[in-house]
Amino acid sequence: MSKPIIVPVIMSGGAGTRLWPLSRQAAPKQMHAIFGARTLLQETIARVPTDTGFAPPMVVCAQPHIGQVQQQLADIGVQPSQIIAEPMPRNTAPCAMIAALAVAEKFGDEALVLLLAADHFIADPMAFRRAVHLGASTASNGHILTFGPQPTRPETGYGYLLAGKTVADGVFELDSFVEKPDLQTAKNWLKDGRYLWNSGMFLFPAKLMQEQINRHRPAIAKASQQAWKHASRQADNLILDAAAFAQCPAESVDNAVMENTQHGAVIPLDAGWSDVGSWLAIYELAQKDEAGNASTGEVVHLDAKNCLFHANGIRIAAVGVTDLAIVTTKNAVLVLPLDQAQKTKDIVALLDENEL
Repeated sequence: MSKPIIVPVIMSGGAGTRLWPLSRQAAPKQMHAIFGARTLLQETIARVPTDTGFAPPMVVCAQPHIGQVQQQLADIGVQPSQIIAEPMPRNTAPCAMIAALAVAEKFGDEALVLLLAADHFIADPMAFRRAVHLGASTASNGHILTFGPQPTRPETGYGYLLAGKTVADGVFELDSFVEKPDLQTAKNWLKDGRYLWNSGMFLFPAKLMQEQINRHRPAIAKASQQAWKHASRQADNLILDAAAFAQCPAESVDNAVMENTQHGAVIPLDAGWSDVGSWLAIYELAQKDEAGNASTGEVVHLDAKNCLFHANGIRIAAVGVTDLAIVTTKNAVLVLPLDQAQKTKDIVALLDENEL
């Protein structure tokens, strides 16, 4: 049996409000270089190069970001299979349907879609690629695989997966999705060993995902198909029809498909994964000095301890601060305790309410 074609489809439509003020609607976090010279989008694409068994990638992005995506891919010498623009955000289930339609059209119904977020971090790309190739035959045999990073701490900011019986070597039935736990529950799950983090990364045959969305969420399937059918096509770019896509319900692929399908499976992943979902996550991944401080940009600090300083446009000078994130851009400053980093999205909502 020949190896299946694996087509990476990068979801780059997120707004990334939890990394405000660096991440904005006009330039969300995946467009920024946070851990080195390459942006998160570029790192994601570099993780699945064509010389390691993958087809040229597709990128699904917000319509205003087409130019940025094109430039970022050109900067790393990548020619995409296609760039698909969403006129408005509709979460990941419509994106999965569009990805399945696009891959089936270009590569055939049996080609595998590797659906990835553009803004995640993976410390060990080789381990990730091994997991993908390990799961390819299982996916081809009629499964929708998700990748479950092995928990390394009692994390309350992630959803979890419960792995069931063995399906194949290194692949397990997907018993259930579990919502974000409280701290004690997260500690119990860490000891249990069967619970994995929900990474939001998937591997599936293009035809199977279409069938499952048609079955479980026909409204999403219909609207996505119409948006695809009436899309504007220009060279390797495709802009979904706005009127049709506006009728598409917004829902995650987890809720729409994975919680309902009989075809779910999970591969435990040990590759140093993070969703880079908060300033605390960035602090945990960053290099630190002997006092536990992580600094980026023009930063001067005195008697600071366990802080994240991220200066982008305005320098930071800090004295005697502890356990804080201080982030500056040319037009905004964020200061908050690192252990309350998840509340960044709440302050962004408050700013929006006050039209600031």
